[in-house]
Amino acid sequence: MKKSIYILFITISTIFSSCTDVVDVDVPNGGPRLVVEASINWEKGTPGNEQTIKLSTSTAFFDSNPNVPVIGATVTVTKENDGTQFTFADQNNGEYSTTNFVPEIGAVYNLNIVYNGETYTASETLVGFTEINSVTQEDGFNEDEFRVRVLFDDPADEVNYYLGEFVQENLAVPSLASVRDEFVNGNEAFVLHFDEKNVSGTEIDIKVFGISEDFYFYIEQLIQLSGTQGGGGPFQTTPAQLKGNCVNVNDPSEEVLGYFRLSQFERTNYTIQ
Repeated sequence: MKKSIYILFITISTIFSSCTDVVDVDVPNGGPRLVVEASINWEKGTPGNEQTIKLSTSTAFFDSNPNVPVIGATVTVTKENDGTQFTFADQNNGEYSTTNFVPEIGAVYNLNIVYNGETYTASETLVGFTEINSVTQEDGFNEDEFRVRVLFDDPADEVNYYLGEFVQENLAVPSLASVRDEFVNGNEAFVLHFDEKNVSGTEIDIKVFGISEDFYFYIEQLIQLSGTQGGGGPFQTTPAQLKGNCVNVNDPSEEVLGYFRLSQFERTNYTIQ
C-alpha cells in the first residue's frame, strides 16, 4: 500500500526558492504480526502470584491506529522442573491474567500460546536480583541537567545482566538502561540514567531487573534502534522490526514481535535535588 509523504525542502541560499515535493513511498506490508508482551516481573518482597500477558496484532508502519488486541487465544506458562502449569485467563481486552503464578529463581518456564490455529512457544529462565544499595546524582552534560546513578552489589563468580527502568512525569515513555557485569564482577555495579529533562525537583520511579543474556542483547538492540537512552517501551514501534524469542512451531519463519522474559526486580523512588 502506498502512502504519500510530504517533505519540505528549504534552501539556505537566497538564490533558490522554497518548494514542496510529494514523494510516494512503497512500504512492503506483510500483514499483521503477533505482538507478545510477556514480561513476568516479580517484585522483591511480594508473592509475585499476579501476572499479566498482553497479546495484540501490529498495524501497518504508517497506520496511526494502535495495535489490535488479540481475543480468544489460549495462554499457559509451564514450570519445566516440576510440570506446574499456570493458565492465563482471557480478559477479553488483549490481556491474559493469572493469580496463582509461582516464581522460582533459576527455574525454566515455557510459554505456550494457541491463536488462530497456530501454536507459539518461548522458553526463559527467571533471573534474580540482589538489592539496590543507593541512588546518587551527578552533573550532566548541560547546565541544570543531572545524571542519576543506581548502585547495587553484583554477585561474584556469575555472569549477570541488568535492566534499569526509569519512569517520570516529564517523560512520555520510560527510559531504559541495560548493563552487564563484564568489568565489575563481584563488586558494586550501577545503571545510569541521563536525560535533558532530569532537572531539580524531578521525581523518578526506579526499577532494576535481573535479566537473561538473550534479553540483554535484545534490549540493547531496542535501545539503539530507538536512538536514545530511554527510547520507547520494549514493545513500542521502532524504526525496524526486532524479532523476539517467541516462535510459531508450525512456521518458524513467521515474524513474531515482543518477548517472553522473567525477572525479579527491586524498586525505589528518587527526587533530583
